[in-house]
Amino acid sequence: MRDLTEFDFGKRRRLRAWRKGYCTDPRCGSPRFRNPYSRWSTVRGTPANQICYTVLVAKDLSKFVAAERELWSKFGITPSERRIRLPAGSEVRVQEVGDGPPIVFIHGAVVAGSSWVLLADALRDEFRCILVDRPGCGLSDPIPNGPLRSPADFKRFAEDLTPGVLDGLGLDEAAIACTSMGGFFGFRAAMTHPHRVTRLVEYSWAVGTPMAKVPMMMRLGSPALLKALMVHMPISAPVVKSMLKQVGMRRAVESKTFDDDMLAWTVAHLKHTATLKSETDNNTFVSLKGENPEFLFTDEELQRLQMPVLLLWGDEDTNGGRREAEAFAARLPNCSLEIVIRAGHAPWIDEIEFCAAKTRDFLMN
Repeated sequence: MRDLTEFDFGKRRRLRAWRKGYCTDPRCGSPRFRNPYSRWSTVRGTPANQICYTVLVAKDLSKFVAAERELWSKFGITPSERRIRLPAGSEVRVQEVGDGPPIVFIHGAVVAGSSWVLLADALRDEFRCILVDRPGCGLSDPIPNGPLRSPADFKRFAEDLTPGVLDGLGLDEAAIACTSMGGFFGFRAAMTHPHRVTRLVEYSWAVGTPMAKVPMMMRLGSPALLKALMVHMPISAPVVKSMLKQVGMRRAVESKTFDDDMLAWTVAHLKHTATLKSETDNNTFVSLKGENPEFLFTDEELQRLQMPVLLLWGDEDTNGGRREAEAFAARLPNCSLEIVIRAGHAPWIDEIEFCAAKTRDFLMN
């Protein structure tokens, strides 16, 4: 599943075979597999779509790894790395930086653990920063038993991720830092396993909270045909910049705080891993009509969060700004809200010193 560069199939021949339903991977053990938008079939104990689509999309993982190393080297950091087997059977990649009380970082949609590089660099002197590639993202295995079509199945999957990572690391408890889709994972873990989450920090809007406006890019990632078009669209720096601006990171892109190294890493990540395929396949929280109400946190669920919660919320987050932040904070029993001025959906990129200081004070106080 990981050493894919040895399979040098021509792109057109691979794609043509894939469309016809033939597997181009000699490890598959079968000449056929089902369409990736139908139920996954199993051949010799291995989900055929997982292998075949990964071979198709992840043309050269070494390019992604090289871009990631270049990103970390800018800060003089070489994170330690390990793979953790979750109870469901799949493995996730975990990178670690620093030493001290543990923080588990859960990234947003269509990215991976290294998207936290700025914050991990700022906090590594005081904390053990644990950066997880969510299943289906980065260098982690695909989502077990995916794609997950049912909101109930996705909720259970989100609730079990953090405890599985903590068990694999031998930790009883930890703080959680999360954003966007990662916020859904963080909050659901804290709701169902409160004894394992000491504190929770959410950076801007989280899936599960009402949106001010659903970006068109998210809406288009719902219908099956448009999913296929999104997965096969050419990935380039201009395309990635446009995507980021649509999801609330306009200032970070235009001000270059989201710099060339971050951009190169993001492009390589979308081009050379199966993340985009996985995230669009498992997207049931939005549709062409907007947010799926089954994913929204209820007041009863939020009342379970008795641990301290800090919201660091960008006032320019197009998914939800100050009004949405204040409304959400009022529903949490033990919450502190900090509005980050002139910041968008990833406020730690816009205002790293402010976000790092507030995070540090909150976790150490």
